[in-house]
Amino acid sequence: MSSISTDLLAHVFARLREVQRTLGIEPVATDDPNLLLTNLLDSMGLVELVAVLAGDRGVTAEAIEKAAGHRFESVASLAAAVDGASRNEPRASARGAAQHPSLTLGARSEQPQATCRLTAPCVHLPARIEEADELDVRLGRPPGWLEAHSGIRRRYVWENEDAVEAAAGVGRTSLEAAGLLVEEVGGLLVTSQAPPLLAGLAAAIHQRLDLPPRTVALEVGGACTGFLQALWLARSLIERLENILIIAVEAPSRHLHTEPGEAGEAAALFGDGTAACLATSSPEGPGALPVVDVDLSVSEGRDLLGVAGDGRDSVHVRMDGPRLASRAVEALTELVRETAQRHKLSVEELSAVIVHGGNGRMPGLVARRLGLPAERVWSQTGETGNLGSASLPLAWARGAAINGPVAWAAVGAGLTLASALTLAPVTSATRVP
Repeated sequence: MSSISTDLLAHVFARLREVQRTLGIEPVATDDPNLLLTNLLDSMGLVELVAVLAGDRGVTAEAIEKAAGHRFESVASLAAAVDGASRNEPRASARGAAQHPSLTLGARSEQPQATCRLTAPCVHLPARIEEADELDVRLGRPPGWLEAHSGIRRRYVWENEDAVEAAAGVGRTSLEAAGLLVEEVGGLLVTSQAPPLLAGLAAAIHQRLDLPPRTVALEVGGACTGFLQALWLARSLIERLENILIIAVEAPSRHLHTEPGEAGEAAALFGDGTAACLATSSPEGPGALPVVDVDLSVSEGRDLLGVAGDGRDSVHVRMDGPRLASRAVEALTELVRETAQRHKLSVEELSAVIVHGGNGRMPGLVARRLGLPAERVWSQTGETGNLGSASLPLAWARGAAINGPVAWAAVGAGLTLASALTLAPVTSATRVP
């Protein structure tokens, strides 16, 4: 501890108090360097503090985490990690200049080829609403705890509703909005991380929609990256199938129990819901978004997030909160930057950024790292809970008018990474080559 300068410790404490005030936490009263960070900030607050300190020193947050061995204990250990990162990593000449090799997607000279367009987003949320205060009681936590820690104000759960029928319903609505008959659908892609039906989900929705027997029905995994994985597959198949219906449906309340303890608190982050849209090769369609890029990759991090069970009826989400939060924010930020750079765009030129938010505070942190106003980074997690594969289409459906390129990004269990770029919507006066 003696090797850490007094000035650096004072700076870390000053930034700590700023973050605490931002999060509505009473600032720490003493400058004891042995204070444990877990008693001062939650995981997202720690991510924010590290990001601020990284910006002050002109290094990446990842460099500070690496210097700390990906474990932050006391304020002194954080200060030591900041000092170590400053000594070992060259200062970035501009925001985002330093890149983590496992997150870099690579410089590609891909030219826009909009053979696939997205249109007719539709969403259905269950009738049953659980407010954060209600969940606090079930978790054995004081009022306001869940919202303060996760940014989630409410979530929706299926209760007695038929989630499979709800998924088929948004599919019908999407087709009606696009002006298509079921006979014109070439393929159905269904994605879910917490399916309401453990086997035969795509076939069940196919039958509820009364699609022709030869309409392809496929199920796509990927957890929170599921929608973009389905879009990647749709784009690959679009010339052959022409019109592909994508449906995301989530029912975590059927599998995870909100109860006191870490597993129950993780369960409370997830909500139920379903969303659909159409991927089409049609050259025109009012409001359709031309898809010019979908990129998938896998990063290290399988130990950060997973699902475990006892082999009977107990299933719970296992996550390393601080490390997962930090890695997810870093990954989402880099995915957006790399997607824009591949197409010679600046982040500021994006009409919107649509991100999957593991909790309600994460999109705001991504916006800050990207240097964008919070309203330009779209997510509904705070209002619905984490909807997994349905998060991105929900944010799109409830977002503002799109008038330019949009970057999409998600991080899934494993860790899987996914990003996409869509162009300005097609209008009656616009024809995409």
